[in-house]
Amino acid sequence: MSASSPATDGILAPAKINLNLKIVGRREDGYHLLDSIIVFTAFGDRILVQPSPQDSITIDGPFGDMLNEPPSENICAKALTMFRLAGGRIGPLAIHIRKDIPVGAGLGGGSSNAAALLRWLQENADGAVPDVSLSEIALSLGADVPACLAGRALQMTGIGETITLMSTAPHGRILLASPRVFMPTKTIFTALAQSDFAIGEGANAVSQSSAGSVAELVARGNDLQPVAIEQAPIIGDLVQQIETQTGCVAAQMTGSGSACFGIFETAEQSDAAAALLAGQGFWTVSTRF
Repeated sequence: MSASSPATDGILAPAKINLNLKIVGRREDGYHLLDSIIVFTAFGDRILVQPSPQDSITIDGPFGDMLNEPPSENICAKALTMFRLAGGRIGPLAIHIRKDIPVGAGLGGGSSNAAALLRWLQENADGAVPDVSLSEIALSLGADVPACLAGRALQMTGIGETITLMSTAPHGRILLASPRVFMPTKTIFTALAQSDFAIGEGANAVSQSSAGSVAELVARGNDLQPVAIEQAPIIGDLVQQIETQTGCVAAQMTGSGSACFGIFETAEQSDAAAALLAGQGFWTVSTRF
């Protein structure tokens, strides 16, 4: 994929944060049943979409080089193709993605890119698709895409297809940090044994999605964190380092890792922690959700 002019004025594809993530079962087809509270940050990738003589996808940004698949295999290319197959009418497009979200970090970068493009297509196409078709496209692209399509604080259940918007959205200052370890989602779920979760407990624990402080939501835990730490112990070290920073009220890994987050009392405290950890070689961003 070639570089292009930065997509500074494009669509925001925000980073996804799992404040908690419980595995509550596994279907006969092998898919795990999830229960998670998800929020989105003010930080993310940027996508610029423009009419063009022919379809194209270009990528740049700090993590653009990590996406080494051919353009036709990019999730945004798949989203565009599926939108058209579902009846959406849109001419050729030049799509440029600025990748500021680390790849393979559990921050939902690819899923958020696809969701942002689907929203744009639905709003700008000569012929849109039924909302139910858009939701089906989202789920077929990945378990996190329906949540990213909603783009608001929510509870995600099932295999990712059931979305319940939160009546009172959590908000605050957040530090994102990555140990720069690529953590494929499939690897973590493959390593997840039934002993790593208790069927049914997660659903009860997270069902009151609008209740409790952000710290209480985080305290419900991420069932994938112990598995990820076994694969990459530095994740556990990073969580502990975040927890010790001044003003941190909660810290945890997000999604299937390897990125972690810390909830802070003030922007200044989050900024200071980001600077300190960056000085130790971690990727960091201080932002809000």
